[in-house]
Amino acid sequence: MFKWYWYIGLALLIIANLNFIFVIQPFAEWYIPIVWFGYILFVDGLVYRLQGKSLISSNTKEFVFIAIISVPFWLLFEVYNLFTNNWIYTNYVWYVHIADFTTIMPAVLETFMLVMALQIFGKVRLNFPTFFKGGHRKITRKHVYMAAAPLIILGIIAVLLPIFAPQIGFPFVWIGLFLLLDPLNYALGRDSIVIWCSMGKGNRMLQLFLSGIIMGFFWELWNYLAYPKWIYNIPSAVPLLKLFEMPLIGYLGYLPFALDVFLFYELSRSIISKSRNPVIAS
Repeated sequence: MFKWYWYIGLALLIIANLNFIFVIQPFAEWYIPIVWFGYILFVDGLVYRLQGKSLISSNTKEFVFIAIISVPFWLLFEVYNLFTNNWIYTNYVWYVHIADFTTIMPAVLETFMLVMALQIFGKVRLNFPTFFKGGHRKITRKHVYMAAAPLIILGIIAVLLPIFAPQIGFPFVWIGLFLLLDPLNYALGRDSIVIWCSMGKGNRMLQLFLSGIIMGFFWELWNYLAYPKWIYNIPSAVPLLKLFEMPLIGYLGYLPFALDVFLFYELSRSIISKSRNPVIAS
């Protein structure tokens, strides 16, 4: 059986998509939170149906935490956009924006949990060189810090590049945060892509990539149909073959973006909890 809120999610998805056609206010102004909370409830219900537990049903407080930190997470990219001017908004008001931002991280992480529950890429094994594992020698905190420090410095440079050199640094809007957060999480002993791959769990990275592509498709689809929407300022060097408002090549940005979401969440958890991340807990 599905959880009761799965039916609410399905109803919200139907209502939102019908209203893309009829454009009835005030629902049209609230398209994004309506359709995305519908999606989140729907996907969480599928996860529960597949494995008997889910983020909302089993870790409601964690879900609320994710929705809250989703706002400052996306505001980082809004700060970037002040310098890169990659997108502009139309027909938006600030309080709808805040509601929109609460859906970003939950949507990605719920999709990630669904991909894991379906065991997509479940048998794939990716491993980094033994440099990260220490080979047969005992790893100390000193080894960890020595390995992570230069990568963290590189990540800081990458994070700052779109601000100080936006014309050439705009791709690092999506890549820079990963380059900073992954070694930082590694140094803190938290879940990271490096740690996953050193443990033979690199399939999780592929599952996050797939989640990012799925999210990218629906974000761009529902944005294309919406009344309040964003429009891209596309650099002249970018090929203009598009799917909805987004150039096809732009969908590659959703790959590192999904990693950004997970790593920001994991780092935020380190401040309040040492317990295992419930998103990836088996």
